[in-house]
This record gives sequence, structure tokens and C-alpha cells, in this order.
Amino acid sequence: MAGSRARQRTEAPERRRGDLLDAALAIVVDKGVTRLTVDEVVARAEVAKGTFYLYFRSKEQLITALQDRFVDDLTALQRAELDQIDAGDWLGRLLCWMESSLRGYLAHARLHDALFHHSQHGHEADLATNSHAALLAEILEAGTAAGDFALSTPRTAAVLLYNVMHGSAHYLVEQAERSPDLVEAVIAESLTLCRRYVDGT
Repeated sequence: MAGSRARQRTEAPERRRGDLLDAALAIVVDKGVTRLTVDEVVARAEVAKGTFYLYFRSKEQLITALQDRFVDDLTALQRAELDQIDAGDWLGRLLCWMESSLRGYLAHARLHDALFHHSQHGHEADLATNSHAALLAEILEAGTAAGDFALSTPRTAAVLLYNVMHGSAHYLVEQAERSPDLVEAVIAESLTLCRRYVDGT
């Protein structure tokens, strides 16, 4: 019984933080980041304004938390997909990362644009802070260590390939009238580039 009460005490703050993030996300998708206000967030989350400041120092910190959650959620989904691939198939894992990244960003283009349009957060391939880029680096380092990839500096390669992915995704998002054929062509070329790059050709 005491253990149950302890769990409730520790889970409740995380739930409240999640409620604030969910409320803010709905507002961002509806109105954009610039029109987001703390007052509207707490009203939608049905909490007191003081509660907001228990979890976030400012609107800017809240937005950063939303951006972090977007990137972390995408990374978690990719890890689940990678778990379906043979452990030693490093090329398969790399291609999975690239394709699922492109399709993931396109599937959430509106949310991605709302969160990142006026910010570089999450776009930079900083392997220390960007979990999505760090996952790519893990794949390239492991593939190189296994002798499957001809890379002299896998972490540098991760920065380059991450930017290939992000630039391609940005291009496709900007194509308001993009056709399925264009999407598939860009993904196919991105995968071909990955194969050639890690082969050293």
C-alpha cells in the first residue's frame, strides 16, 4: 500500500508536466509558436498558473521541451523499427534510419514546421544533444567497427548524412504539390547515397 502511494506521488508530477506539454502542442498546431501564451496553456491543461512554473521557467523553455519531445519520440519509434532488423545488418539499419527519418518528418510536417520553423533546435546534428543524430552515429560507429562500413570518422559521417536527411525532408516539405513519385524518388536517391558513402565509393 505504501509503495502504491509512493508511485502515485512520483507519477503525478510527470503527468502534470505531460498535460502541460499536450496542451501547448495542441495550441502550437492550431496557432503556431508565436501565438502560444502561458495563460492559454494553463487554461487548456486546467491547472493553476503557478503549476506551470513548477515545470517550466518560461514559454521558451516549454517550446524547447516540445522540440525535445518531438525528436525523442521520432528516435524511439526508429529504435523500435531497428529492433526488427538483424543485429549485424548495419547497412540495413542505416537505410532504415534514413528512410524512416524522411517518412517520419513528412508524416508530421505540420507539427515539425510549427515547432521548428523559427528555430534551429533539433536541426543541428549535435551528437551530444540531438538523440536522433546520435542514433545515426551509433549505427555508423558500430558498422565501421564491424568492418561493414569504410568510414574513417563515423561521427563526422553522421553529421553529413544527418544533414542529407534533413535537407531532403525540408525540400519535400516545401513542395506543397509534391507527388508520391517525387517522395519516392528523393528517398531512393538518399538510400543510394548512403550505400555509396559507407562503401567508400
